[in-house]
Amino acid sequence: MVAVAKKEDWTPDWATHPGEHLAEYLEDRGWSQAEFSRLADMSPKHVSTIINGTNPVTADTALKLERVLGLKASIWTGLQAKWDLREAKAVNYRALADADQVLSKFPIKELKDRGALPATNDNGRLLSSLLEFFAVGSPHAFDARWANLAVHHRQSKAFETSQYHVAAWLLLGERKARGMNLPAFDANKFANAVLEIRKLTTSPPEIFYPRMVDLCLSAGVAFVLEKPIPKTCLFGSARWLEGDRAIIQMSLRMKSNDHFWWTFFHEAAHITLHRGRAFADDKGGEGDGVEDEADAWAEEILVGRTRFAAFKRTNPRSEVAVKAFAKQVEIHPGIVVGMLQHSGAIPHRNLNGLKARYEWAD
Repeated sequence: MVAVAKKEDWTPDWATHPGEHLAEYLEDRGWSQAEFSRLADMSPKHVSTIINGTNPVTADTALKLERVLGLKASIWTGLQAKWDLREAKAVNYRALADADQVLSKFPIKELKDRGALPATNDNGRLLSSLLEFFAVGSPHAFDARWANLAVHHRQSKAFETSQYHVAAWLLLGERKARGMNLPAFDANKFANAVLEIRKLTTSPPEIFYPRMVDLCLSAGVAFVLEKPIPKTCLFGSARWLEGDRAIIQMSLRMKSNDHFWWTFFHEAAHITLHRGRAFADDKGGEGDGVEDEADAWAEEILVGRTRFAAFKRTNPRSEVAVKAFAKQVEIHPGIVVGMLQHSGAIPHRNLNGLKARYEWAD
């Protein structure tokens, strides 16, 4: 079925100065500008400048035109408003046409590929669309937008990152979240959802992913997967939208299940422990007190901190030992391997065969 746009939805990208319409009215009636100026009690020069498009139709003039010509004043002022807006857009568009330096700061190709920007090489149009995507009035406001996001960015010192790329990635996720019709956040529902999601770590993606989305959604949390973009190195983010709705956004950057599940529970910790705050976590980002709290919470939910500490003291080195512990705590053995590696209990090259790999679907 082909969708037909409603007539009232169509907004043409053109406008004419009301002076053109005035000239047509005078021609239809066979009046000279001088005759009309006398009838309307306006100076001939004023009428001439309106017809030439160099003078606007003010509210007072519109009332005179209504009385003499019979066309409502609101129509004349409406024509003038459309013309003024078109002229403002044209001036702004010309100012944006030299936008190379601004655009070079942003991941334009990725934003085009993901439908956030139009597939055009016209820099003026691209920058105008970028401003709309970031919801700012001019390029000077990009820094204010970053400040508005108020993201606690656990940034890696080993990788180059850009706040403009990070902000773009975050807003791509927000765009998806805002289309989910999220209810208000419910802490109890989210706590139960986290426990249910923990049971899914041994399931394949086609099982766990839609279930995670639904469980989070029911608690007022948008769970969003957004492909990574250059100059971000982001694993995940947790933050709040309008105060009472949350988003957990993940990049699947490393594509192994230990990173995937640890990232989810780390971000879920931020939602649970640090309500109202926004976080973005880079690969290799250095921790602080807040991040340590999130790590401890994630470890407790996944394996139990005391139990995991006792397991590490057994000096586990074999697949058999890891599988047995994973079965005991009812999670995927790849997650246990990742936690052992992260804590330094085993080298990063060991036991990686127990991890599962995830790939982006086409």
